[in-house]
This record gives sequence, structure tokens and C-alpha cells, in this order.
Amino acid sequence: MSEKNSNFLKGVDEIEYLARIRNHYHLLSDSEKKIADYILDNKDNILNLPISMLAEKIGTSAATIIRFCQSLGFKGYTELKFYVERELLSPVGEIEKIDKNDSIKVLKQKIFKFNKEVIDDTLMILDDSKVEKAIDAISGAQKINLYGEGGSGSIALSALNLFLQIGLPCSAFNDAFLQITSAAQLTKNDVAIGISHSGRAINTVDAVKVAKQKGATVICITGYANSPITEYSDIVLYTSSKTTHFLSDLPAARISELCVLSILQLGIVTRNYENFTGNIKKSKEIFKMKRLD
Repeated sequence: MSEKNSNFLKGVDEIEYLARIRNHYHLLSDSEKKIADYILDNKDNILNLPISMLAEKIGTSAATIIRFCQSLGFKGYTELKFYVERELLSPVGEIEKIDKNDSIKVLKQKIFKFNKEVIDDTLMILDDSKVEKAIDAISGAQKINLYGEGGSGSIALSALNLFLQIGLPCSAFNDAFLQITSAAQLTKNDVAIGISHSGRAINTVDAVKVAKQKGATVICITGYANSPITEYSDIVLYTSSKTTHFLSDLPAARISELCVLSILQLGIVTRNYENFTGNIKKSKEIFKMKRLD
């Protein structure tokens, strides 16, 4: 990326298409980076350029431009131009740095502001049509296996809790051997959900790879396009890849993953209301047994 473009992408309130390019630039192929650089340098010009003419100017193909747009989470070139033309805002810029002299009040404001921005960013990136496909696949599955390790392993357990509450036949695995062993038992009637913010957690990637080989529908929740886990996924649900330069970005990753899973749970219930409301009532009743009066 040119120094000019690198500096340009460091604003606090970046417009949406710029934010996506910044977040995914390091994962783009050389030909895709050429497209990204051209768009950054000629954003006003591409609005009137059909895809064939843009491909000719850059020295690439229309198919490569479409793949580039999709790798950023857009449906295609037309949607990318929609964002370029309207310069829609998305609060995905870098958070103010944490200072050793910050008071608790200031720290609270910075962290809450950052986490809110992560949720807003995920809301913009998450593709509605893919969420619908995920809901349909999970609703009709005979068995649902959830995979994750480390921080994402804890989210897999949270998803297990969410899905069991509505009566879905699911299990969660974060042990390396249990992940691939359980994946090997899946069939075309089942769903595997892999959760990995980086998309590079080797045990989770191996599990969804095996699940894919067995014919299961694979859904992944990840923050990065073109990461290894997406190679074996039928449905990719992107979360924010927003990071910080202080401490860890893991809490933000977990927040965005939980938001996606909550959407899936509620989507399943609302689209199969009669089937699942009874299960929810059963869960609420049984929870009373585990609470002291």
C-alpha cells in the first residue's frame, strides 16, 4: 500500500468502503491490491466506470474485480460503488490510545466507545442473505456441532447455551481431538459452525475441513476475508476486524461473535415461532429448579 493511501486510511471516522479495504488489505492478492490502490486514488472516477472499463484501466479482469468486492464483504461491484458514491460512515477508525494517566472515568468511556464501534462495524459488514442461509441450515439440521478454541472456544460454549435453550440438537467442542472426531461423524443432514476471529485457528480449521468432507453444511464466523477457515465454509458470516494498539482486541472479537450468534438464535425462533416457543417455555421452567427462593 502506498504511503499516501496508508496515511489516508488512518482517520478516526472512515467511510465504510475505506474501512473494509483497510481491514482486509493485508489479505488481498497482488492483483486485488492493485484494484484497491486504484480505487483509493480514483474514488470519484470509478462511479461512472462500468466494470469492464475499470478492469481494462487496471489491467485485470471483471471476475477479479468481483472477487475483490466480495472479499471485502460486498455483494459485487455495484454495491461497492453504492458505498463509494454515498460515502456512508462507519465508526471503524482507531480508538484513542490508552494513557497511563487516564482516570477510571476516561478508561470507561474509551472502552465502551470502542466496543460500541465494534458492534456498529459488525452490523454494517454482516450480510443479511448469508444470515438467512445460516438460519435455514441450522433450523433444518439433524445435528449441530460448534467448534472453537481459546477465546472462541468460550463463545462456542455460549452458543451451545443459546441453542439448547430453544431446543436445537447441538454440541460444542474445543478439544483438538474431540473436534475432528466429532466432525468425522457428521453427514449431509448436519451443520458445523466454526468460530475463529483470525480464521487461522488450526484445530477449528481442521474440524470444519473434515466436516466439509463428510458433506455437512459448514458455517464460519470470522473477522477476516480469505482466511483459511473460509476455504471450507459454505456460509461465511463476517464480524468486525477492528483492532487496538493497547492490550488485547479479544474482548471486542468476542462481543461481535456473540452478537452474530444472538441474531442466529432469534432468527431461528422468529422464523419457526410455533416450533420453538414451547422449547423456550420448557427451558424457563427448568431454570427455576436451579435458583434459590
